[in-house]
Amino acid sequence: MKCYFFLSMKERCRTAARRTACLFAFTKGDRRAMSLLLILLAGTVVLRASAVVKPAKMWWASAEETEILAQLPQNEERALPQRDTASRSARYTPPAYMQKKKFSVDLNVADTFDLQEIRGIGSVYAKRIVAHREKLGGFVHVEQLREVWGIDSLTYSRMLPSVYIASPVLRKINLNQADIKTLKNHPYLDYYQAKEIYLHRMRYGDFRSVDEVRDVNLMDAETFARVKPYLSVE
Repeated sequence: MKCYFFLSMKERCRTAARRTACLFAFTKGDRRAMSLLLILLAGTVVLRASAVVKPAKMWWASAEETEILAQLPQNEERALPQRDTASRSARYTPPAYMQKKKFSVDLNVADTFDLQEIRGIGSVYAKRIVAHREKLGGFVHVEQLREVWGIDSLTYSRMLPSVYIASPVLRKINLNQADIKTLKNHPYLDYYQAKEIYLHRMRYGDFRSVDEVRDVNLMDAETFARVKPYLSVE
């Protein structure tokens, strides 16, 4: 056999033709299969053109719409108005096991396990919320959650739909009996404010109303408004 590079142009063309014929060579079985496939395709086209074969039911069409589509000519099938997919999704009702149950807790009675059922609240946050509630003596309003260390605006907004305060039952400090240590342990009072409250009582006698605390030195209006629900004179 001569080398391909030493063949003439005519012989090279013949060699290339033989190689191409080998690539596209089909066996007898292949030719039969191809012939059968062509016959099936041709038969489908003929039957479809003569409307013997009805179109398959479309997933978005109802039984009435499918019947209308079957009766329309081929060039008029698109005249049927398309159904709104948004309205279908709006009417869709997921099964019960897929529906998320609404969960809400009372901040003044919930324990750490109840709080962990809220989205975004783990064991650490739950313990901090309960600890802050114990120091305060109970929550007056939901916004006091922002005072818990680590709860930012995003976490607070996620918690807000799941928490409420039914009827706050607060643990109050008796101004006429509390010492400096008891007063300063409240989160809204520091040592110096607690000392001034105690000295005011020693100088002028027992408090007759909680509003008299406003006259104590170092007691500003903001602090008084926050701590007032936790004070009593009885």
